[in-house]
Amino acid sequence: MQTIPAVENSPPQINSAEFVRVTIYNEYEPTNADEIVVGNTYIILSPGTTDWISIGSSDNVAGTYFVAIGIGTGTGTANDVEVLTASSAYKNETIDGQVYSAVGGLMSVGGQQKDIRVTSADTTVALSGIQGTLINTVLSTKIRGSELEIWRGFYNTSGILTSQAKRFTGIITSYNVTEERSGLDDNFIVSVNASSYKTVLANRVAGRKTNPESWQFFNALDSAMNNIYSIATQTFDFGKEPTASGGGGGGGGRRDGGRQQQR
Repeated sequence: MQTIPAVENSPPQINSAEFVRVTIYNEYEPTNADEIVVGNTYIILSPGTTDWISIGSSDNVAGTYFVAIGIGTGTGTANDVEVLTASSAYKNETIDGQVYSAVGGLMSVGGQQKDIRVTSADTTVALSGIQGTLINTVLSTKIRGSELEIWRGFYNTSGILTSQAKRFTGIITSYNVTEERSGLDDNFIVSVNASSYKTVLANRVAGRKTNPESWQFFNALDSAMNNIYSIATQTFDFGKEPTASGGGGGGGGRRDGGRQQQR
């Protein structure tokens, strides 16, 4: 595939760029510190008593990404993730210890709706000119359900990145792969669609089934549903006034009759 030259930016003409980070959760269950695999990327979930700095992290704060250089100890947990970064900048930039690869005009980012209130806005990120060998990243990972974050970075008159502002955080809901063939080379365009967290939460279905097993999954001592099977075949007329039953029903009937005669 033909090598695309870097964008000349002298004197500086570019004053802003988009920075995109995709966090793919390889395992949804947290990884204990003593189960860390050297070479994998993690995000600290719960610092606990673990010294994360000693195994590759820049600090011991939840939410920090790092590549493990050792196996930890203590009570801390982390999520095993794969992090993909790209930017529309003219050169690679490092933000919070992560390098964002410069792809320039090969990346397009859809608009992000910004309101005072949280809105149910979606956006799309498309990356073109991708070699076929890299499509495996999309097809063999859990990219659906991954977290997508978009920043806009601002450059000063000297071409130095001075600040960034987060514009979107959401969940990838779908993706599309389009193939383009030029001569003997295959290039691909990958587009991902992401929904904001508000949309995800609004469509979330949650709850527990009404059986003892579902409730005791979270608390083995929970007895709230222990009698559910005994009433499973009963029919209830909710809202109907209760009536007497059994041997005491006759007496109740006579007293009701007496009151009726008095009226």
